[in-house]
This record gives sequence, C-alpha cells and structure tokens, in this order.
Amino acid sequence: MIDLILFTDRCYRPDEVARILHVHVRTVYRHVNDLDDPLPALRLSPGGPLRIPGLAANIWLARRRVNPLES
Repeated sequence: MIDLILFTDRCYRPDEVARILHVHVRTVYRHVNDLDDPLPALRLSPGGPLRIPGLAANIWLARRRVNPLES
C-alpha cells in the first residue's frame, strides 16, 4: 500500500486541516474532541489558538485508513 503524506512537520490551524482534508472546520474540531480516537492537537498557552501537529495528523490518518474493497 502506498503511504499518503498530507501534512509536513509543521503545526496547522484547524481551518488549514479542514481545507486539506476537504471537510468542514467543525468536523476537525469534532475529531479533536473525539473521546475514543482524538485527532492530536495542542494549545501553546491556556485559551490560545488550537494547533494540530502535522506528523501526528499523518499518524492519526494512517490508523483510520480503510481498504474500500473490504467493506
């Protein structure tokens, strides 16, 4: 299987992640707040802006990858 790398090693704003994944920004926040398998995110200061590390996002996406022929 070919590895798909969507993100680099920088941190992304939720709206950037939404644009790259072609989803609504609320979907990104929903994944960040998911209790079972959250999209890794961090705040550099209390109440500060949310940032999503690119490499962690790639790992999170790889865990969620499915084979469409096995559904």
